[in-house]
Amino acid sequence: MKMKLLVTVLGHDRPGLVKLVSDTIKQQNGNWLESRLSHLGGKFSGLVLAEFDSENTDSAIKALSQLSHNGLTVTCEAVEPQTRSEQMSIQLVGNDKPGIVYEVAGAINALNGNVEQFSSNVESAPMSGGELFKATLSISLPEGTTFQDVKNHLESMADEWMVDLVIDKEAD
Repeated sequence: MKMKLLVTVLGHDRPGLVKLVSDTIKQQNGNWLESRLSHLGGKFSGLVLAEFDSENTDSAIKALSQLSHNGLTVTCEAVEPQTRSEQMSIQLVGNDKPGIVYEVAGAINALNGNVEQFSSNVESAPMSGGELFKATLSISLPEGTTFQDVKNHLESMADEWMVDLVIDKEAD
């Protein structure tokens, strides 16, 4: 039987960290399934979903925890399979302002949507000299809520937020 572990990794960024984590997973006969790895503020942060034979899980957790000797903070948590609900993706671009994430998150939460992925950045606006906020979100919808309901609600908020939105239904 197989068991999935969600491995979180945080530490000062430097070359070789992905190789270090992947070597450890491979040495424990694990399979790297998914990941989100990033460099933010001089730090390396990562989430890795890996699968191990049930009899190797304790050994894998111990080996991954040993990465702390390399200056990393590592946690491992067993995860259960999830059923997938209807998904949508949102791309948002607008002038940067405090509270924009708060407003978008509040609108999604009001509809009981679940933010599954979120990435954002601020960059210089080429024409105005100001700053643009850009975000990409993937959200899952609760049962009984339609894609069109959420799309209509978010589009009605776009003018208030002063952003451009592109909203798509994700393929299953």
